[in-house]
Amino acid sequence: MTGTTNYKNIINNFVGNSKAYSLDVKNRLTNLFLFNNMGVVEELMHSRTFNLGELGGNESIGGLITSLVGVPNDLFQRVNNYYTTLKTAISAETTSIQVSFNTLNPTDNEKLYIKETLNKTLEHQFEYMTNNLLLVVNSLRKSQFDLTKVVDKLNFITVNAYDGYYQNTFGGLVTTQQLTSSTTTLIQAYTGDSLSLSNFITEYVNPIFTRNYPEATLIRGIEYLFFSNQVYTNKSLSFSFDGSYEEELKKLIRFREDQLYNNLLKVDENGFKGIKVRTKRGFEPLLNDMIKTWINYDLKFFRPRITNGVETGYEILDGQLTSYTSDFNIEFGTTTGATAQNLLRNNLRERTGGVQDNKFNFKLERQLIIS
Repeated sequence: MTGTTNYKNIINNFVGNSKAYSLDVKNRLTNLFLFNNMGVVEELMHSRTFNLGELGGNESIGGLITSLVGVPNDLFQRVNNYYTTLKTAISAETTSIQVSFNTLNPTDNEKLYIKETLNKTLEHQFEYMTNNLLLVVNSLRKSQFDLTKVVDKLNFITVNAYDGYYQNTFGGLVTTQQLTSSTTTLIQAYTGDSLSLSNFITEYVNPIFTRNYPEATLIRGIEYLFFSNQVYTNKSLSFSFDGSYEEELKKLIRFREDQLYNNLLKVDENGFKGIKVRTKRGFEPLLNDMIKTWINYDLKFFRPRITNGVETGYEILDGQLTSYTSDFNIEFGTTTGATAQNLLRNNLRERTGGVQDNKFNFKLERQLIIS
């Protein structure tokens, strides 16, 4: 049996999924930064699996061994460990906030108030951060799965010049189509669009979110992770930073909160529901110096990583990926050769059943394990 298959829909499906995946990456990382801090994004990107594989066929036809974002590895275990470490430090009054506060010789009631304020904030922030990370990870996982389903099929077609399908829903017998007319146009479209997608991920996403937040994994760094998005008071507009960040600071103030900052400086002369005026006068400049470091870090990387990073990268990619209007008609003939049938059968088995390895190719959604 002979015939013709139009591959326009599948190449447009790849373009559409590439855009959807890249837009999801841009939006999720940007929002995670805006509502949390840069350190949380760095932790998300610090260690990942299911992020390497073949895209655009293979190297024999101009394809790539490249990377996607993948799925975070050990992320939630690290966050849990950070939470436990900070909880212990608050109890022992060894956080940088408490150490600075205690230099002012506060009353026991004032110390207890600060401890309770930090504990209450930590509990809220732990739930908030964990929920945000779960939302981001699940979304990226789903959009990567949708993308790689199309990738795996196009890889097989363009590399092997075969296509086909199971003859029934139970597998087994296959109908194998050997592509007999030129696949050059399809290959050029697929490899070119794959290169654009790869460039976005490898230039504007994966290499730029190195974990480097202030004193990462130490107490001060953990305080930054959990507390820094709760100190964005309008007073910070008068702070001096390393550069000119007025526009970025105003935007972060809109997205973040000032509740912890205000609660730490709340006045109650009895020390039960706040601190004394005398204590506040000494504590406020110490607190300001501490949060300047936190705010400055996020401001410093706002432009290079977000505005000129993922946002600019996506604009470039969006301009390069365009839906195709012309047909991609390729003739085929059915073959009963054992080699061709086994090749197709193995590929269909891997696409429908998944492969247990760390690559992004041939994965069922349930195999993209979150850890």
